[in-house]
Amino acid sequence: MVAEFVCQCLEDLQDYCQPHAPGALLKAAFICTQVVTLHSQRSLRDQLEERFGGGFELRTWSRLPHGSGLGTSSILAGAVIAALYRVSGRSTNVESLIHAVLHLEQVLTTGGGWQDQVGGLVPGLKIGRSKAQLPLKVEVEQIAIPEGFRHALNEHLLLLYTGKTRLARNLLQDVLRNWYARLPAIIQNANGLVSNAEECAQALQQGNLALLGECMNHYRLQKKVMAPGCEPLAVQRMMEALQPHVYGQSLAGAGGGGFLYVLTKQPRMQEALQRILEETEGLGNFSIHTVEVDVAGFQMRLLEEDLLHAE
Repeated sequence: MVAEFVCQCLEDLQDYCQPHAPGALLKAAFICTQVVTLHSQRSLRDQLEERFGGGFELRTWSRLPHGSGLGTSSILAGAVIAALYRVSGRSTNVESLIHAVLHLEQVLTTGGGWQDQVGGLVPGLKIGRSKAQLPLKVEVEQIAIPEGFRHALNEHLLLLYTGKTRLARNLLQDVLRNWYARLPAIIQNANGLVSNAEECAQALQQGNLALLGECMNHYRLQKKVMAPGCEPLAVQRMMEALQPHVYGQSLAGAGGGGFLYVLTKQPRMQEALQRILEETEGLGNFSIHTVEVDVAGFQMRLLEEDLLHAE
């Protein structure tokens, strides 16, 4: 699906804080990077003409389906912010981008932006932490792994699209309501999420696939405590069919559908799992995808055609 819209005046940017408005994320990016000053006596045309000699054409795309659970919005926000900084003559680094995305997601009122961009912007395996303080600071630690373990992960880790669109609109609100109510089970579970993340980092450092799988299964149970109903019936059937063949599995993101990630007991099991799921009743139009740990991290480059236009 391709959508195109043009903002010709400041009023066209007013719905930047409504997540389902057309182009809301892109509008919020222009405002958060201060390319545009929304509350100004100067018109949008005058602002852009004075500062940049003209307007902007911004194109974005994603090959992932809507509601994938893979943190697309935060990762896309990071790319957009970096591009806007670059073309407006400013520089940035990954640490600044991480916090800029957090700010944008809060402005966008989605409540997100806390961790997804860390996964997309920082290369390799890492853990993100933030202390209970204001202003919030996200600190990222690269995880050193044994030689050859990244290759093992690439051969044992698979992504399965469940065929179910993730309907997470109310999941986060429910989680926050339970947290604000200070329900003991929720507080205990939140503390458990932190300790499980640290144990997951240790499993990676040790190169221990079985322990990593245990952490994934534990995370799945913790997610179900935090957001009851986050696993549709079809997804449960899929996971039950896969259980004997995997060390661990969990839905990505808030749950409710989207992608399921699995850590297989044997390497290169894509075709075998395909056959198993084809024989399982009640599943949607699923698909299985291989995974590789990214070692390059976020990159930005000028295309040749852009250089010609610049000249």
